[in-house]
Amino acid sequence: MIGFKSTLLNATLAITAAIPLAATGLFTSVGSAQAAALNGSFNYGGAGFPATTVTVSNTSLQFTPNPGLASLALQTGSFTAFDAAHIFNVTNPLTSSSLFLDLGVFATSGTLGDGANTFSLTSLGTPTFTTQNAGTDINLNYVGFFDDGSGNKTNGTGYITFSTQDTNAENDYTSGKTFKATFTGLAVTSVPEPAALLGLGAVGAVMAMSRRRKSFVQ
Repeated sequence: MIGFKSTLLNATLAITAAIPLAATGLFTSVGSAQAAALNGSFNYGGAGFPATTVTVSNTSLQFTPNPGLASLALQTGSFTAFDAAHIFNVTNPLTSSSLFLDLGVFATSGTLGDGANTFSLTSLGTPTFTTQNAGTDINLNYVGFFDDGSGNKTNGTGYITFSTQDTNAENDYTSGKTFKATFTGLAVTSVPEPAALLGLGAVGAVMAMSRRRKSFVQ
């Protein structure tokens, strides 16, 4: 586990240093006295396990395999108990809440993909595109909620950044074409004000530019 975490730590250190991560849940359901809602933050990516990749279009995110495995790093709060997650396909636009991440422990049977400790999406933002010499980075903000499986829910937000060799990705995305990419991201259990969310996307784009991958999925 150390190898893939080290890679993701180097790739995401800038974003973690730049954003103060709030760890307060915004709502909990009845029963929260018996078990605290999930709170904190983590970075995630498709490195290791072996790697999970994604096919991106303006109507869906298709992970290979589905669900794919994502490694977690820089965990805080409740999320220090987890080191991996299943990541699920997403249809855009969302018609209802959509399961996105199922958190667990990769090396322990029965705790990864058990349907507890999940993050579901409720809305997706408009993507931003940053063209690089080797391709394009696409940053997509989202809002959703964490569920600890005991009736406790916590509002959450984050982003996912796709890196692709497609230098024409913005036009391809707009026209409905698909392209393969690698991905990294951040999820936190606090929903910032709209201006702060815009800043989150901007910092994500800066992070993406600073950590261009040397190789991509063809």
